[in-house]
Amino acid sequence: MSKNATTDPSATGAPMDARNLLSNEERAKMISRIHSLVYWVGMLIPERELLDGSEIDLREVVYNLTSKEKLTAEDVQEANDLIAHLKERERELETQLSHDQMTRDTAKGILEEICGLLRAIDELRSAENAEGAEFKKEALMSKIEDAKRWQKFVESIRVAKKL
Repeated sequence: MSKNATTDPSATGAPMDARNLLSNEERAKMISRIHSLVYWVGMLIPERELLDGSEIDLREVVYNLTSKEKLTAEDVQEANDLIAHLKERERELETQLSHDQMTRDTAKGILEEICGLLRAIDELRSAENAEGAEFKKEALMSKIEDAKRWQKFVESIRVAKKL
């Protein structure tokens, strides 16, 4: 979990200053930023994230998966599982941002964390898609080689019949 999400004074029982509360207009702008196509580009992937009660070094995990030259089936499954967990966490944070009373600073921290999660999801999908494209390419090349072998076989039969 990002440090920013825990800095809300209400989380410590301290009263919130109404002048620092997130307005509905600011909330709507933040939510629309989350749903824009490129707002999260350039955002940092959170260094650590709390997923399913366990804290993971998200930045390192994403880097390790995306920097591999060739992903194994286990790597692809790990990436898919991580994407599912990150989507769930992003939805939780977005719901919190949409409905909970909070200060602007807390909202900005949550927005930053959400955008970082979206960036991590995109990075993982890119690595997975590159691997998927490689598998598809290999399968296609195999089919082409099979077709060439069949053509040679059919041609050899034609030549044999003419003799």
